[in-house]
Amino acid sequence: MEIYIRMIMQTKKRLLIITNRYPVGPDDVASPFVHDFRMALKNGDITADVVTPYYHSKCEDASYIDSAVHTFKWSDGSTVISQLPLYHPASLLKIKRYFNRGYETGAALLEKNKYDGILALWAAPSGYIAYKLSEKYHIPYAVWALGSDINSWAQLPIAGNVIRKVLKCADQLYADGYELAMKVQALSDSACRFIPSYHAIDIQTAGKKTPEKRFICVGRVEKSKGVFDLLEAFRLFAGDHPGWKLYYVGTGSSEQRLKELIEEYHLTDSVTCCGYLPRHQINELLVNSIAALIPSHSDSLPLTFGEAMQAGVPVICSDIGDMPYFIDIYKVGCHFPTGDVKALALRMGEMTTRAAQFAENCPRALDELDIKNSVQAVAEWLEAVKVMNNRAEFGYADA
Repeated sequence: MEIYIRMIMQTKKRLLIITNRYPVGPDDVASPFVHDFRMALKNGDITADVVTPYYHSKCEDASYIDSAVHTFKWSDGSTVISQLPLYHPASLLKIKRYFNRGYETGAALLEKNKYDGILALWAAPSGYIAYKLSEKYHIPYAVWALGSDINSWAQLPIAGNVIRKVLKCADQLYADGYELAMKVQALSDSACRFIPSYHAIDIQTAGKKTPEKRFICVGRVEKSKGVFDLLEAFRLFAGDHPGWKLYYVGTGSSEQRLKELIEEYHLTDSVTCCGYLPRHQINELLVNSIAALIPSHSDSLPLTFGEAMQAGVPVICSDIGDMPYFIDIYKVGCHFPTGDVKALALRMGEMTTRAAQFAENCPRALDELDIKNSVQAVAEWLEAVKVMNNRAEFGYADA
């Protein structure tokens, strides 16, 4: 029997991934870790097909979209489903079309191929599609919670009920943060395992030099990401620290207002809104900065944190999610009370003298953040599923 189980564990596995987003190429900022995860699965002898909605991308390099990535059209691709105004009747029709098209695409693959399991990235809307496919085709599904699904959507009346049902019926639950895993457990009454979402960046070609007197903030330019808190803090910091620079990298609905405030505060010589940048340019700015700033009001463990660790750049973050845990355990930066502008300014001042000390510790944090840990967890689940299925097929029963 033990030999039989080992033979099953050594066989290749096949996974169907349902995901809210998939990057088209290396410069696409839409959930870039999903491609990293798929490639890591492949290296671990797990073949994965991906079902994901179509979105229009400005990226010229679309090399990530190959025969294993199956996109479904549900809109013109200009707006993500989470940004639809729920009070508008047209939005409800689009949401219905999203679920129908996603289900149809997944069903077509399940009719044609044999999969060991379905993995939904985000509990909604992908989780609901996985739940319905599992119900129809009797294939177990797992859910990987990634922050917005639990922190935002699960708090809504209708969406929250759907998410709780999806979580309760799942065969396996994951979350990309320890705190997030506890929230998933509370919603599902089931165990939830932390596995990291991790985006590998090319540091070797970034041209690391002596870090400049520069801070960098990479991510969506939204009020909820703390971009205005950061500007106010830098304004205080700059009064005592002339010659320092702050770079915002990313786009968002608050970008124009942020630029207006920079001019109003006469900070145009020291604060730059870069907008969208290709990945290699972001890497060059990141590796040559004193620290990466993550002043978000709501987050778990953002990809930017892992990218900073790869670059050997310490982090200053708000005290939300798992970032304070990693900072305190590995001594890779400092954190401040969320929204506290004065405290953030003080942490920036502290970083001017302690950055080198924090930077030395960054490689230690990468062991826990490695995407291989996520692949190992999913492989263990698929192996357990295979063993159970084969026991049932050949008449084995648990003693």
